Amino acid sequence: MTQLATTRAKELENIIAELPIEQAQALMDFAHYLQQKYTPHPQRGSAAAILETLEEVGPLQFDEGELDSLLNDIEAMRQSDKMEIDQISP
Repeated sequence: MTQLATTRAKELENIIAELPIEQAQALMDFAHYLQQKYTPHPQRGSAAAILETLEEVGPLQFDEGELDSLLNDIEAMRQSDKMEIDQISP
């Protein structure tokens, strides 16, 4: 972190410490909004985007058999797409 960033972070920390909890939370919410809007994010669906999401929400959890069902559905969609492409191709 640069000297300027460190100074700004301390300034924000002091401001937040002086605010009532509701206003401090509003400031944090706004900071998260700005972070989401202005920081670069990986392309949706990319491996980097999936890893970023997993870091935020934690590991995926499935009910028994749910993952197998999802994988079977994905395979069925792939086969369906393949059949459509085969029908279109001369």
